[in-house]
Amino acid sequence: MRELGLYDLVPAMCRLDYTMAEAGGTSDFFREYTLASGGPYCDCGYKKKRKGNGRKRK
Repeated sequence: MRELGLYDLVPAMCRLDYTMAEAGGTSDFFREYTLASGGPYCDCGYKKKRKGNGRKRK
């Protein structure tokens, strides 16, 4: 990104990951590190949301 002159936009692009996951509504996005925030690497993932409140019906 630095070579393309877009390095200043990277933090905003990283925050957009959470917004896009919320907009989709079917998964939660999680991440601990980003290179943009000074982390040692980028790690991210999605976890499918459970339908309903997760309680079993009797």
